[in-house]
Amino acid sequence: MLMRSALILVAVTAILGATPGNAADSRLRIEVTPRISQAPAQVRIRAIVTPSVENRGLRVVADSGEFFRSSYLPLDGANAAPITDTSFKNLPGGAYEVSVTLVDSQGHATIVDRRTIMVTSGGR
Repeated sequence: MLMRSALILVAVTAILGATPGNAADSRLRIEVTPRISQAPAQVRIRAIVTPSVENRGLRVVADSGEFFRSSYLPLDGANAAPITDTSFKNLPGGAYEVSVTLVDSQGHATIVDRRTIMVTSGGR
């Protein structure tokens, strides 16, 4: 009975601890759509950021190991919009890690959130 309770506790802890990204805290959260698409794909990345005087930019990256695309979006500190949308067009087939990094006023990365998406190759 004790062993069964311990296993249930471990399973519940794993489920509750599972998060969709790797953000260190709630100051940055991303949504990436679609999660599965066909090449050439257009992927929309939405960053939800808690406004702060330290926030100066977002570094957005899509990397499959064979294809890399990035963008830098400036933020106006506490006056920045809480939601920033961008998109990457014409992504070729592959498994991509999409990451968004919040950059502070010193140019340092403060928080990163990630999602994995799949772009299937068309017509094969």
